[in-house]
Amino acid sequence: MNRAHILTLTTALLALTSIGAAQTSPPSWAAIQQAARGQTVNFYMWGGSDDINSYVDTVVTPAAKKLGVTLRRVPVSDTVQAVNKVLGEKQAGRNTGGSVDMIWINGENFKTAQQASLLQTSWAETLPNAKYVNWQSPAIRTDFGFPVNGSESPWGSSQWQYVYDSTRVKQADLPRSFKELAAWIHAHPGRFTFPAPPNFSGNRFLRQAMFEVAGGQAQFTGAFKPDVWAKASPLLWNYVNDLKPDLWRGGQTFPADVPNLYSLFSNSEIDFAFVQNIAGIAAEVKSGVLPKTARVFIFDAGTVTDTHYVAIPYNATHTAGAKVIANLLLTPELQLAKLSGKVWGDGLGIDPQRVSPAFQTQVKAALKVGPYTLDPALLAKKSFGDVAAEYDKNVQDGFKKFVLK
Repeated sequence: MNRAHILTLTTALLALTSIGAAQTSPPSWAAIQQAARGQTVNFYMWGGSDDINSYVDTVVTPAAKKLGVTLRRVPVSDTVQAVNKVLGEKQAGRNTGGSVDMIWINGENFKTAQQASLLQTSWAETLPNAKYVNWQSPAIRTDFGFPVNGSESPWGSSQWQYVYDSTRVKQADLPRSFKELAAWIHAHPGRFTFPAPPNFSGNRFLRQAMFEVAGGQAQFTGAFKPDVWAKASPLLWNYVNDLKPDLWRGGQTFPADVPNLYSLFSNSEIDFAFVQNIAGIAAEVKSGVLPKTARVFIFDAGTVTDTHYVAIPYNATHTAGAKVIANLLLTPELQLAKLSGKVWGDGLGIDPQRVSPAFQTQVKAALKVGPYTLDPALLAKKSFGDVAAEYDKNVQDGFKKFVLK
C-alpha cells in the first residue's frame, strides 16, 4: 500500500471515528431545551399537602410553561405507587413510552427503584443549575446511605420538628427526649399518636425513637448492620407497646398520614404533631391547616435532616421535558420561593454560597425566626442524617408484626 492510500485510509478512519463520537456524545442543553418544547411531563409526587401542591401549581408550572413545557402533577398517596407503576411497565416489557416522566423520591423508594434499574442514571450533575449543588456533601451524594450517582437531582431538604399547641401544653412541660415523651403520654392518655407505617413520617418517628432507646444514632450510620438491628428492634417494639394503651384511641388505630394528624391536632383531639419544613409551620398556620396557637420545638438530642430529590424513570416518554423541569427546580428564584413560609417552607436543595451574597441575604430574610419557625442555626446544630433504607423497611415490617399484630 503506497503512502497516498495510507493517508486516504487514515482520513477515512478519522472521519468515521468523529461520526461515532458525535453519535454517542450527549446532546447539548440547547438541544434538550428544544426537544422539551411542547412536551407534557407527568410528575408523580406525594399529593397530601395543599401547600406543596400549591407551590407546584402556582410557581413551578407557570415557570415551566414559559420554557414551553407543560407540567402535569400526578398526585399519589405514597411514592411507592409511582415506583410500582414503572416496575409494572418494565415487567410488561414497556421499555419506552412510559407513563411516568418524573418522580419525587428519596430513601427506600429510591434504593428500590435503583436496584431494579428503573431510573435513568448519570444525568443529574449535567444540568446547568447543578453548579449550585454541593455534590461533595454526604447529605447530597448519598440518599439514606445509598449512592445517588447522578440518578436523582436534589429538590429540597427537611428537618424533623415537633408541633404543640401553646394553649394546651406549657413550654416548660414539653418532652425533650423519647423517654420524657413516654412519661408525658402516660400522664396524658389519649393525647398523642403518630401515622402508622408504611407512612413516611410514621417510619421516621419510629426510627428516631429507635436511635434513642438503643443508645444513639451513631451506631446505625453506614451500611445496614443486621446485628445492630437485632439488638435495637426489640427495644423499639417494647417502647412502642408500652405506649400503646395510652395513645389516641388506645393505640387500636392510627392516623394514615400527616394531614390526618393535623386534623386531629386542630380539632383538639391530640396535643402534638410533626413537621419537616425548615421554615417550620409558618405555611400551615398561614393556610389555616394549623391554629395560630401552634408552636414548634425539637428534642435535645437533635432530629433527622435529609435531602429529597426528583428522578426520571428509565422508560420515560418525555425525558427532555423532565430534565428541563429538574433544572428549573434548582433555580435560585424557585428555591427561594419554596423556602418561604408563605408558600411551603421547604429547605434548599442548593448551596447559597454557590449562588451569590445577595441570595444568601435573601435566604436569611426568608427564614424569619418566630413562633412558627426555629432558628436555622439551632436546627443545623441539632441535626443528624437518616440511616440505610433497610432500617426503614424493617421498621415497617416490624410495626405490623410486633405492634399491630
